[in-house]
Amino acid sequence: MPHTPPPNKKLSRATSLDSPPEKTIFRIDTVDLDLPSTNNGSTSMAADDQSQDEEHSAHSVLFPSMRLMLAAMLCCCFITLSISSSNLAVALICMTSCPVHGYGGTLEWQSQQEGLVLAAQNAGSLIMIVTGMWADRLNGKWMVFIGLLLCCIGNLMLPLLASKSFWFAVLARISIGASDACLMPAVNSLITRWFPQAERPAAIGLISGGRQIGTLFILPTAGYLCTRKDILDGWPAIFYLSATISVLVTVFWIPFGADKPAKQICISSREKEFIETRIACESIGKRTDRTRRVPYGAMLHSKPLWACIFALICHEYPLVIMLQFLPNYMRDVLEFAPTKNGIIAALPILCLFLSKTFSSSLSSYLTTKLRLDKTFVCKGFNAVASAGLAICISFVPFFNKESAFLAVFCLCGAMIFAGLHTPGVITAMVQIAPAFSGIITGWSFFAVAWFSIGNKILTKYIVQSGSVTEWGMVFRVSALVAALPVIVFTIWGSADREWWAAPSSKCSVASFHRPSIRDRSREMSRATSSTSLGQQSRVSSTR
Repeated sequence: MPHTPPPNKKLSRATSLDSPPEKTIFRIDTVDLDLPSTNNGSTSMAADDQSQDEEHSAHSVLFPSMRLMLAAMLCCCFITLSISSSNLAVALICMTSCPVHGYGGTLEWQSQQEGLVLAAQNAGSLIMIVTGMWADRLNGKWMVFIGLLLCCIGNLMLPLLASKSFWFAVLARISIGASDACLMPAVNSLITRWFPQAERPAAIGLISGGRQIGTLFILPTAGYLCTRKDILDGWPAIFYLSATISVLVTVFWIPFGADKPAKQICISSREKEFIETRIACESIGKRTDRTRRVPYGAMLHSKPLWACIFALICHEYPLVIMLQFLPNYMRDVLEFAPTKNGIIAALPILCLFLSKTFSSSLSSYLTTKLRLDKTFVCKGFNAVASAGLAICISFVPFFNKESAFLAVFCLCGAMIFAGLHTPGVITAMVQIAPAFSGIITGWSFFAVAWFSIGNKILTKYIVQSGSVTEWGMVFRVSALVAALPVIVFTIWGSADREWWAAPSSKCSVASFHRPSIRDRSREMSRATSSTSLGQQSRVSSTR
């Protein structure tokens, strides 16, 4: 029976069986061709093996790296989800009447009703507690497909039925939240099955960057469509466009998406072997394996896991204000018109996208090139992110429409710091237990959904007239929440794999690697020598 490390003991290199560090990102290590010049037999065999390797690598003709292609497709899935999530932020300004500023739509919704519609998306996300529990057992490709389908349904339902009752709008946003509940755990589970450890921070940055790309696209586009009553009566065109994008991404995902490298029809044999050998040490296991037990007890008592969940809640709380209520703030306090509102509101999102993309690549560089400790890098990025986000948000209430550019500057600075959470707590969540990444994602975002529901209802309760004082209270509360992970995650957070997620069998890391040509030559030489010695012994025995 294998020895189980105590909970308070950090796994050593030999025990954790981490895969060797990569030298490149989204590429395959080259085959060792350094052979002795005196061994003619080995050299000829090396040439044969090299030609076979070239044959294997020539199979992937559609894309240089299929895992980079998968990351791009998952990024498009998050673009779809982000468009579907953020379109209501601007559309709500054109849909409902605004007695304070005198412009808007024909829907007579009260402030509390608007809060319920906004919170309905997070209510749909609550089923992530179920989808997360099954994400590591169900086929990730079809979970993503269901998420894209729910996006299409929600976007079509809202413009068609919202005028009859705001409860139809609530149901439409619940569908968008359910889409998020399917996508998030499935994508995290796919990341652990497609990308080695060293590539995961960069992969997470690229994939999750789709959220910001989608928001950058839909905010100014929605602001423009709001003013074009000649295009499908204005605001309904926003949701019809979102549904069309959902259909297009779904059409490309079905043939090219895959649950694991072995099921990808376009991947080369060489890349498939590379991925499988690099993740073999993590004991992820097959989805169909029903004998594997989930260590719920150890997970519930894991301080790093709870530190990650707490830090994620505190990170997402101010982002809800930025992503869902920023157009309302710019309308009420900065007094921007809808078209200008959509363009200016996209600037902080652009800063978030650039920040998380560059910081994720920097994190991969620090861990692979400079060989810095993963936990140290994650804690450092997360501490700077939380502190900077809190400081920038706390300055926003000091500005009004006369100094609007300073308010926008602080909002952009806040999103730059928020992007550093990606190589921080977001990466740590995937690294501490790769085999149970779906369950951890489900637990984490289930908690985030509850706090986001309370956040939206509370914000709409505080902001009744849209005054500077009301919005100042909202931003100060967000700043306080954003600062808490500086203490909690820095003390109890971790990016090292937990002892309860370690493999049950101890095997050499080298045994999972594809042998180099030199190694195979040496093995053949030893086999030939042993055969000749056996023949000599039999001859001597007959004599």
